[in-house]
Amino acid sequence: MFKKVEPDNSVKPSEPKSILAPKTTGRKPKKPADKESEVVAIKLTPAELAKLEEKAGLVPKSTYLKHILRTETDIFE
Repeated sequence: MFKKVEPDNSVKPSEPKSILAPKTTGRKPKKPADKESEVVAIKLTPAELAKLEEKAGLVPKSTYLKHILRTETDIFE
């Protein structure tokens, strides 16, 4: 039922791993050209902000505006 392991064939680590070794988990970094690092600020009236928040729902306002600008306009083409 169980496989018998012989002492001379056992797997042993070649050397102990360092606690400070760099981790390889996580997503890969974006290319510098793909990073969204620039900021644009706009001022709205309280009524405009309320309307924006209503339309955005649970999505952050900036994410909602980016989506609208990218999908419904040709401003970035």
